[in-house]
Amino acid sequence: MLKGNNCIPSEMVQRSLRQKLPLKPKFPLAKHRLLMGLFAAALTSSIIITPAVYPQSPSPTPSARQELEAEIRDYAKFHVENEQPPQTKDVVDLLYPNKVGMEKRDIANIYNQEYTKLKDDQDSDLLYKIQNDLLKNLGWIPAVILGILLIFRDVVAGWITNLFNIIWTWIYNRCAGSKLFRSISLRHYRRGLIEKHNQLRIPFRPQRPLSLRDIFVPLKVTSTNNSELIDAYQALATHRRLMVTGSPGSGKSLLLRHIALRYALEDLPEIPEQPIPVLLELHRLSNSDKSLQDWFVDALARDDFPHAEKFVDQRLESNNLLLLLDALDEITSEERYRVVRQIKDLLDKYPKCRTIITCRTAVYRGEFNDVVDRTLEIVDFNDKQIQQYLTSWEKDMQEGKSVEQLMQTLHDRSRIMAIARNPLILTIIAYLYTDTTFILPHSRAEFYQKSTDILLDTWHQEHNQFQAREKHLVMRHLALFFQDSAKQRQQDRRSMDCQTLLAEVKRVLPGLNIDPEEKAVSLVSEIVERSGLLLAIDGGERYQFTHLTLQEFFAAAALLENADGLVNRFQIDSDAWRETVKLWCGLAGDSTTLIRKVYETDAITAFECLADAPKVDPDLVEGIIDRFKAQLGAASGDNAIEKAFGNVAANISPRGSNVFQFLEDTLAISSEEARRVAAANALSFTNRPEAAQTLVKQYPKPEIRQALIRMGDVAVPLLADLAGEGSENALDDLLAIGTANAAKEIESLLSQTKTGIKYSDEWRFKVLQNYRRQANTEQQRSEQLAKKLRELGIDPDQI
Repeated sequence: MLKGNNCIPSEMVQRSLRQKLPLKPKFPLAKHRLLMGLFAAALTSSIIITPAVYPQSPSPTPSARQELEAEIRDYAKFHVENEQPPQTKDVVDLLYPNKVGMEKRDIANIYNQEYTKLKDDQDSDLLYKIQNDLLKNLGWIPAVILGILLIFRDVVAGWITNLFNIIWTWIYNRCAGSKLFRSISLRHYRRGLIEKHNQLRIPFRPQRPLSLRDIFVPLKVTSTNNSELIDAYQALATHRRLMVTGSPGSGKSLLLRHIALRYALEDLPEIPEQPIPVLLELHRLSNSDKSLQDWFVDALARDDFPHAEKFVDQRLESNNLLLLLDALDEITSEERYRVVRQIKDLLDKYPKCRTIITCRTAVYRGEFNDVVDRTLEIVDFNDKQIQQYLTSWEKDMQEGKSVEQLMQTLHDRSRIMAIARNPLILTIIAYLYTDTTFILPHSRAEFYQKSTDILLDTWHQEHNQFQAREKHLVMRHLALFFQDSAKQRQQDRRSMDCQTLLAEVKRVLPGLNIDPEEKAVSLVSEIVERSGLLLAIDGGERYQFTHLTLQEFFAAAALLENADGLVNRFQIDSDAWRETVKLWCGLAGDSTTLIRKVYETDAITAFECLADAPKVDPDLVEGIIDRFKAQLGAASGDNAIEKAFGNVAANISPRGSNVFQFLEDTLAISSEEARRVAAANALSFTNRPEAAQTLVKQYPKPEIRQALIRMGDVAVPLLADLAGEGSENALDDLLAIGTANAAKEIESLLSQTKTGIKYSDEWRFKVLQNYRRQANTEQQRSEQLAKKLRELGIDPDQI
């Protein structure tokens, strides 16, 4: 029987031992005898006086990198204890090269830091000084007696410390919600938030998490009735209640986590009155009669602030909570009305309470339009944001790889660049580029197919029990079951309890010629621990796909030979199956029948499918495109049509070329400003250099400038040419793009002394101030965060 809460145990990994440095201890024989006598006395006394320690749950198995770091520290300890000088070079020579790819400088840094730390501890240790200065001059009997006394001292001190901790924990857990403990509880809460949100754990890269502070890229949002881009935190500062929408993986949840982390670090000056954030994942509300207040209490308790019932009530009354309600789209359609009503009732009761709600753009139906101040949509990453995000990966990139090289590869693959503007997909791309030999394909479906193959097979391939094909089939079955059974299970479609998941896996395995009773647990464990595509949550009691987009891809693959089944599902619940339909078209041979049926009920989804589908009847394609040609620029604030045009035109094929030509003609000759703006936006979404060349002909119209800025590095050479002719607007746009390539062009242009090129002193001053202000702000913020972490008892260098 399996023990504990985990339905599926962690995979056991045997640690391989490595030969230590052949260095002899420095201790003389007499000193060895003395220490052996003390050790015998210590062992005897500890057996007599140390309370029994009962077996605990097995600790997590260390990764290969952790093992190597522990080995380096062991060498440092060995050298300090044997009173030897640092032997950095010998340790580096012994341990480099290594299987985990740790560089020489990293080995040296770990060794030197550990040696220095242990040496300092040793020099200040009274017991060590007695051992070296006093015991060697005493006889055997006094030495043993004194040694035992010293050991008793440590044991008693340990008992007292443990007893104090037990008593304090007992008191805190019972009194945390009282006013007397309020400041202590909030301090605990901040520490809990830091521990939870400071690191961004990448499921398929579990042993090397990223710092959320370093990896977070400031998000840009736009209002539904205004195309102006603003920083997400700027919007938080000016509005009490926000509805934030975005595509799957666009960073909605990450934004809420970043807000919580910045509060914990007392680094949230943008929001007036400094409310206390409470982050609640809305999928938890599925099939539950608990009040929202109770869910907030549970959320606080998960981050070390228990018994917060009175605190929540008081802070709601005083408008001093910031409610972060994440992922309305993860509630089933049957449950959504109840949950929305529950949230609206709370907001009606506390009309001044600050609130942020997130939801997928395609699923949001305006349910909160009457209670929020503004509805905002997170826009795709621009080139500067992509480059900023990738920079945090650069230290792990192998020799010969660089951010610049990856950026160029993305620009050469316009369809992949389009999806790389999504933070989730960019994370997968960054991992595959950094840690594997993966070569980016040109189509979206091929990218998902090949990347999941690598995640299921290549990583730790030598230890895999099961083939990638077998795991693929299991994942397809689970994804389809997750999507299909949410209503029957009366649960959200993101997660499933462990027993149900195992039962479904066992249903698939006989058809794969695998014993279900013997192998189901180990197969799921291998998928969870080696690919990261499936996550264990709630202490292993439930499981979910890493992201809903990946679940939808596997569901599409599962229905590849069942187009009618997919259409029926889409017609019943289009919100739940929209992405699956589009991904299916990228995998299928001929999508004509499916797209025709989808077109009858959801025309825009059918149009979006044309970007992924390799084969569709030309008459159907022409009919769909003609319909939306008439609508281009007609829907104010809705860029779904613009993006669909851009995605289709991005494909260098007869279909894509025809659409591209239509956009060029519309931009050049249309008398309607709205259509010209929409055509410019659509061209920018193609990520094609030809689009930038078309747009620059209309420069410097405002809509053209914004479209070129969106295209990032693709537009940099053309803007640099304009700036070289003396256009300060073009220089401003290069500054707005903000990538490394743009910065190089700016520096070159400012240093030029060509005849006829003259930039005003005012403009030069503005550029310099911009760079200096950015550098100073980052340095000051880093210093402030380090100071706050130390105040909370956390070493900034260890997180």
